[in-house]
Amino acid sequence: MFENNERKIAYVIALVCLVVGIVVYAALPSKSSEEPVRVMYECTGENVLFSHMEHTEDYGQDCFDCHHEISHDGENGYDTCGSCHEEESEQVPAFGQDGLFDHEAHSEYYGLSCTDCHHMYDPDSGSEPQNCDACHMETGDEYMPSLSDSYHQQCIGCHQDFGAGPTTENCNDCHGARKRADAYHDQCTGCHEDAGQGPLRDDCTGCHAY
Repeated sequence: MFENNERKIAYVIALVCLVVGIVVYAALPSKSSEEPVRVMYECTGENVLFSHMEHTEDYGQDCFDCHHEISHDGENGYDTCGSCHEEESEQVPAFGQDGLFDHEAHSEYYGLSCTDCHHMYDPDSGSEPQNCDACHMETGDEYMPSLSDSYHQQCIGCHQDFGAGPTTENCNDCHGARKRADAYHDQCTGCHEDAGQGPLRDDCTGCHAY
């Protein structure tokens, strides 16, 4: 009988230890991985389950191959695509404060003259300098660059010569981030095409399965 009591006490102690262990385990937060294993991207077509492990370990991708405009603080992880790329946005150029080009900074601080940019302008004519679209249209040809190309060649080329201002290395210095769907499609499918594997631009079912 004494042995039965000891056995009962041992069972009770074991049961109490088990319950305490379960409670403590449930109460302590599990250490989350610094790099999420999988992320569900919510899309209008169908949600896409993205695997970080597959891309980093199997394909040798670096975090900054996708997270190209962020910093990592070691605590909150990497910013999501949606932190820069909104659901609806336009990648339009922003010329300085309130969308206006700062003539004073360029003329007084950098010493540029009107004709450095308005290269068909005659200062002796008494008229105002013409806008870029007076000559450059939305589309260009072999004789006249398009409006977009003329901006990029004239503006960025000058920035590179001076070693100041936005250059080709960072489009977001001038442009707002593309909308989220465009960023997904260009970044993800572009990488797939370069690697020759995974869902491609002409294969929506590869990601969306519809």
